[in-house]
Amino acid sequence: MDHADEFLVGKYSDYRAALQGVEQCTPFIPYGWFEPPQTVRLDAEFGRQQMVYRDQAEDAARDLANGINHLIGLTKRLEAWKTVLDGLDLPQKNDLLHEFVQDLAATALLSPYTLKARFYFAIAHLSHQANCVQQGALWSDDFAILPEDWGINEEVAARLAKPWRSWKRLIKALNTVDNGDYKTATDDFRSKHTHRFTPHVELGITQMMKRLPSQNAGKPCYGVGGSNPVMLEVLVSELKKQCAGLSKSYQAFQQLVGEQSTVLFGEPCT
Repeated sequence: MDHADEFLVGKYSDYRAALQGVEQCTPFIPYGWFEPPQTVRLDAEFGRQQMVYRDQAEDAARDLANGINHLIGLTKRLEAWKTVLDGLDLPQKNDLLHEFVQDLAATALLSPYTLKARFYFAIAHLSHQANCVQQGALWSDDFAILPEDWGINEEVAARLAKPWRSWKRLIKALNTVDNGDYKTATDDFRSKHTHRFTPHVELGITQMMKRLPSQNAGKPCYGVGGSNPVMLEVLVSELKKQCAGLSKSYQAFQQLVGEQSTVLFGEPCT
C-alpha cells in the first residue's frame, strides 16, 4: 500500500469513527403505515379506482420514505466528513473531497428538488383516483385531466388535490422544500449542476467568466471572478432544514392519503 492509499484508508477510518458521534438531524420516515384492503372487487362501483389507488399509494409511500431517509443518511455522512476535513491542508482536503465527498454532496444537494417533484407526482396520481368518488359521473380518466407522467408538475398536483382538506397543510410543508432560501444558500447548485457548470464543494472555483446584465440599460457585459464553492458547513446546515421540511411534508402526505382512502375505501388505510 503506497502513501496515498494509506492516507485515504486512515481518513476513511477516522470518518467511520466520526460518524458514530453525529446525531441524526431528524427521525427516519416510518414504513408499513399504509394498510389498504388486500382484496378489491373490480365489479364494485369504484373497484378499478381502488385497485389503482392501493398500488400507487404503496409505491409512493415506499419510494418517498426511501428517498427522504437516504437524504437524512447523506446529511449525517457529510457532517462526519466535515469533522474529518477540519484542520487538513489543501492537498489533503482535495484528495478526500475527490475520493469521498463531492459525489455524496452532489446527490444530497440535488435531492430536495427531486423529492419535491416526486411528491407532486404521487399527489397528482392519487388525488385523480380519489376524485372519482366526489365527482361521480363528471369524473373522467383522460390526459386532459391527468397528463402523461412527464407532464405532471406542481400545477397539476395542486389542481387535482385542491378539493381535499389535507392539501393546504401539505403544500405549506412542500413550500419549505427547495425554496428560495435554500437555493440562495447553496448558490443555486441544482440549476447550475443541470444547466451550467457544477459548483464545487469546499474547494475550487467554477465559471470564471460570466455574461451578466450591466447597470447601463441592462446591456450584457462580461464579469471575471467565478463562483465560490459551497462550503460543507453551510451545506450540512441547509440540508438539515430540508430534511425537516421533507419530514413534515411526508406527515402531511400521510394525512392526505388517510383522508382520501377513507372516502375511497370507506375506512382509513393509515
